[in-house]
Amino acid sequence: MIKFGTGGFRGVIGDDFTKSNVQLVAQGLCDIIREDGSDKPVPVGYDYRFESGFFAEWIAEVLAANGVKCLLYTQSLPTPAIMTAVRDEALDYGIMITASHNPYYFNGVKMFVRGGMDADVEFTDRLEKKVLAVDRVKTSDAAVAKEKGLIVPYSNKEKYLQNILDFISPTVRGSGVKILFDNLCGVGASCIEPLFDKLGIKNFSALNCRHDAFFGFVNPNPTREVMERLADTVVSEKYDFAMATDSDSDRLGILDEKGNYVSSNDILACLYYYLIKYRGMKGDVVKNCATSVLIDKVAANAGYACHEVDVGFKNISSAIKKYDALVGGESSGGLTVRGYIFGKDSVFSSALFTEMVTVMKKPVSEIVKEVHDFAGYRYSYVEDEIRFDGESEESITARIASASPEFDRELVRSLRLNRNFKYMFANDCWAMIRLSGTEPVFRVCAEFETEAAARENIERLRTLILDK
Repeated sequence: MIKFGTGGFRGVIGDDFTKSNVQLVAQGLCDIIREDGSDKPVPVGYDYRFESGFFAEWIAEVLAANGVKCLLYTQSLPTPAIMTAVRDEALDYGIMITASHNPYYFNGVKMFVRGGMDADVEFTDRLEKKVLAVDRVKTSDAAVAKEKGLIVPYSNKEKYLQNILDFISPTVRGSGVKILFDNLCGVGASCIEPLFDKLGIKNFSALNCRHDAFFGFVNPNPTREVMERLADTVVSEKYDFAMATDSDSDRLGILDEKGNYVSSNDILACLYYYLIKYRGMKGDVVKNCATSVLIDKVAANAGYACHEVDVGFKNISSAIKKYDALVGGESSGGLTVRGYIFGKDSVFSSALFTEMVTVMKKPVSEIVKEVHDFAGYRYSYVEDEIRFDGESEESITARIASASPEFDRELVRSLRLNRNFKYMFANDCWAMIRLSGTEPVFRVCAEFETEAAARENIERLRTLILDK
């Protein structure tokens, strides 16, 4: 079974993620294209993961054999570059070969639809059914297809960078801010380095920019654990902040000038606050149900609303359009802004964060404090993940659905959102279990008045999941 989760179809390379399965997905898409009568080309991009370039070409061979023109990228670029191509070229579909933040032994397929948006559930459900109905995968030789003009070399790197430059305030140009960047062996450096060069930011040091399909055996995700390896360097070398991006560059991580981790919740809230208070922009905000109440409080105190949606950036993108929201983001490090693309982009957000630090002329730690004070935020947000084996996902989910967890306070309301179980309490406190759409793990998070209370309630959820 080929299933599309919150971030596309993903699997372990050589197990679920194989040439035959990827080409099945491509054939299913071709069948949809033929059924809908589309005659537009399909851009296919890829990151630095193991054999990503080969998988991209194998998809191109199927597209070509079905008479669908493929714009095959000539170099690895961030996922949002492909989304930008779909939007700018007014195309119907786009494909990216990546497993985003997952460990090195994963790879995946992300699908994009008209407007450069993540494919929604309606489309991916349709695609899954088409894949099941495939009786023959058509393929053609890539060299022959290129001669016939059905596979065309393509890159929109410069146009993608210009889109970001058009959004970023000119006040950031030539900024003296000192930045340490950990590329985590992903594709971020391919665009972040030239972008910051165009912005005239000279005090910029980059690490791990080599192409390494194993990512140095570090999970290519800018989590607290990964980011804190840079803390001593940030302090000793007097950097204004450090940043890192995941393997396909749609998630951003930050350390402040003291080497302290700045959570994705804080990044989202700070950028929203900055756009409203310093750039004079207006509008609501969209977050997913696993994101801190901090952004709700910033929005409320600024006179706007925060709209909560299910996990998956496709849900955030749809809500941004629905409410004409200014910002949309999630606790895992992805965000976008109205007027840019309808997808998360850490090349863009890294430049916007740099603009914020430059314009506000304050250390990052003081910016975070200013935002917390504005929001009246006095909570602690804690997250963890629980891997499971020996028991099926369905069995665990059924147990969670039928259970009544014993928390340290009275439960006000509980709800189930697709693969998520959320428990809400008085005073804006909450806890949540969600089944990852990309890995065999449950992610748990909690937000309470103290870190101790948050961790205590996460342990209660752990006991429920593991049935101990």
